[in-house]
Amino acid sequence: MLARYDWMMPRLKKPMAATAVLLWGAVAFAGVAAADERSDGWLRQSDPDGSGIVRTKDLPLHPRSEPVPALRYRFLPDSFQARPGNAALYYLKAMGFLEQQYARERINEVYDRARQQASEADTSTDQLPPLVWLDTPPDQLPVQEVKEFLRLTAFQKPMLREAAARSDFDMQRNLREVDDLIGYLLPEIQSMRQLARYNSLRCRLALAEDRVEDAIEICGQQFAMGHHLGQDDFLVSNLVGMAIVAIGWNDLLYVVQHPDCPNLYWALATLPDPLVSTAHAMDVEHNLLYLQVPALQDVSEAPQPAEHWSQVIDRLAAEPNSMYAELDTGVGESDFETRRAWLVGAIAASYPAARDYLIETVGLPRQQVEAYPTAQAVLLATVRFYERWRDEYFKWQHLSFAQRQSSQAASSAGERLAEAADRAGWFAMPTKQLIPLLGTMTIPEIRCRQQIAMLQTVEAIRDYAAANQGQLPASLDQLTLPAPPDPRTGKPFAYQRQDDAAVLSGQSEAGLQTRLQLRIQPSDP
Repeated sequence: MLARYDWMMPRLKKPMAATAVLLWGAVAFAGVAAADERSDGWLRQSDPDGSGIVRTKDLPLHPRSEPVPALRYRFLPDSFQARPGNAALYYLKAMGFLEQQYARERINEVYDRARQQASEADTSTDQLPPLVWLDTPPDQLPVQEVKEFLRLTAFQKPMLREAAARSDFDMQRNLREVDDLIGYLLPEIQSMRQLARYNSLRCRLALAEDRVEDAIEICGQQFAMGHHLGQDDFLVSNLVGMAIVAIGWNDLLYVVQHPDCPNLYWALATLPDPLVSTAHAMDVEHNLLYLQVPALQDVSEAPQPAEHWSQVIDRLAAEPNSMYAELDTGVGESDFETRRAWLVGAIAASYPAARDYLIETVGLPRQQVEAYPTAQAVLLATVRFYERWRDEYFKWQHLSFAQRQSSQAASSAGERLAEAADRAGWFAMPTKQLIPLLGTMTIPEIRCRQQIAMLQTVEAIRDYAAANQGQLPASLDQLTLPAPPDPRTGKPFAYQRQDDAAVLSGQSEAGLQTRLQLRIQPSDP
């Protein structure tokens, strides 16, 4: 994507949960090429049964014992060393949102020239500088050209250093006061991905110039950015954070190959797990219906006269609300009277199913339900259906990934919701639109955790080689520094020793498996 478009993000037209999952699809499989193609040192092949992609990277390593003192290297400051303050301000400064208009214009000129050259050559801008440099190994970078380009972004470096040192991240969105949460704009989150791309280029340049300590610091800044985005209110932000962590992890694979790279086992072990938390954004999602349609917060089992519910319908019709578009009503952009008439008709048509749901499923007394005004019965069924199925989804987030994977009830939640919503009819539609796909949020989170655990295992192997004449272990059980389990399974990573090499494999997830082929480089004479 061209730089000028990275400064903004289009208006979100899907529920935040669904939007997040769609975005993750682009993040997770961006660059996953066809069989037997190489990109940025990765060989991508179809797995034997053709059901997914196996990506493999050769990792020549130099033996290195754990540092002394052991915690000399940290990617993130600990809770005592972290400076109080809001990292978001520094990220905004680094984006140039608050200043640096001249620099942004020069950067856009570079991308405009690349776009023109791509058009003339009938190729993609991804194949031309500066984008092609993002997939170029450090030892193949045109150093002087990269340095000249990065001078345009020099103002970002101190801002990213300051942001990484801060404990908090708060965009001060005040979601309880937002009129239309589904339509909330997130231009700054997309721009943070561009910050990470430029930082990746800085990391590779540092390695090309043998500035290993600088490269390690930059990887820490990437991890800090991802960690901070885990504090934001939206799953979209969390997913961009995971994508940024993946960028930092990929660069760190180059760092650990450098002969002068210290052992980073404990630096990786001190990272929070998960590094990018979805907990806060999930709490926002848990309340999404009431944030999106505040009038529904007042719906209860207490009897209210028809006049009260007429006023509630007025509120529902008056609120600026993208929910109308989500439900495919065709009245989202219409006037108040049209929206109100549609609501009255939909409520009347849904009454028999809502009445039966309250009696047969919720368990309310028939006499009580039949005494309700029509609008109360339908809206009460709407919120009770939502609360039941919302919690059916969210409760599984409080178990480990392995436990969720082993539960038939967890894996079938989406199918069961769809069936229940189809039986219920219109009053279940908000739930059907807002809740599904949350379960797939575990895919990016577990992949992010798996990548970090794999690299920590690589560093444990480097430590073993340093103590054993440069030999690879026959099994991970021989390691002095314990290898973490694969977060995908809760069991050890697959490890196979093959003569002078070894293959470390993560469990496949959503059609993508990662393998690292390890070789110990001979020591200099």
